[in-house]
Amino acid sequence: MRGDLLLAIDIQPHAEFKPMRFPAILALCLLCTLGYAQETSTPLQPAAQKPPDKSNPQAERERSGSDTLLDLPALPESKVTLIGGTVAKLDPVRDRMALRPFGGGQMEIAFDMRTKIYRDGAVAGMRDLRPGNRVYVDTMLNGDQVFAKTIRIDTRTSTGEARGQVVSYNWNGGILSLKERVSPQPFKLHVTPQTAVTIAHHPASVTDIQPGAIVIISFAPGATGVVEARQIDVLANPGQSFTFVGKITFVDLHANRIAIANQSDKETYDLGLDSLLESRTRGLRQGAQATVQAVFDGKQYQARKIELTSPPTQPK
Repeated sequence: MRGDLLLAIDIQPHAEFKPMRFPAILALCLLCTLGYAQETSTPLQPAAQKPPDKSNPQAERERSGSDTLLDLPALPESKVTLIGGTVAKLDPVRDRMALRPFGGGQMEIAFDMRTKIYRDGAVAGMRDLRPGNRVYVDTMLNGDQVFAKTIRIDTRTSTGEARGQVVSYNWNGGILSLKERVSPQPFKLHVTPQTAVTIAHHPASVTDIQPGAIVIISFAPGATGVVEARQIDVLANPGQSFTFVGKITFVDLHANRIAIANQSDKETYDLGLDSLLESRTRGLRQGAQATVQAVFDGKQYQARKIELTSPPTQPK
């Protein structure tokens, strides 16, 4: 009977150790994979960026690329006045330009990077501006300075005025050569029968103009494109006498030179003292009022007689 019992036990199947089938294992793996994917697919939120700190001016300048310490302020809303003339001198270090307006005189005009410059209507720069250029300047008051808001260089038209000394006159061709103080090259103009000439504000003829004469010439393009002289005002012919009344603005007795601000035309004239004795010039002082009789010798005005009308004003 024991043998029958053992035999019965050996031949009964062991259900609790039944191996797991492959589809169940595969399903379990898929569930684990999906769970991990859901866990890792949650996007990471970026850290909130701190807005620019505008309370730090140095950081703000670095971001904007500007520097309030170096950038010039906007120009004030001032009345603009157009002035035409010839550039007499440029000082790029001090940002100054000496302009000789058409009609006489000289004035100093300031400029800087805010000044707009055009050449024949196209945008240009300071390198295009040279002594001798004929320009039209939109000027305005900027503080106590006369400031150039816009400078227009016009080389296409030749209308304007020229001031200088007559070098020569070609009678056959009617060409007058003028040496301007601001230009190394002579300026040539065509004199026509219609050209008006005055000497000391009195009508004259072109034959009265001597080589070396100081003149102001108004000109314009002629019918053939050649620059024609419309009006010639002779300021001084060689040998002509003058009387200057005004304040002495400069004295250099070693060089035998003085300068006087003439009251009648608001011009300043350089006068030589070569023909005067030293005893006649010893009392000359800057700031004194004087009356000077002089003669133009073709090169400069030579003082013949100086009368001091009042001494220099003493500072209080």
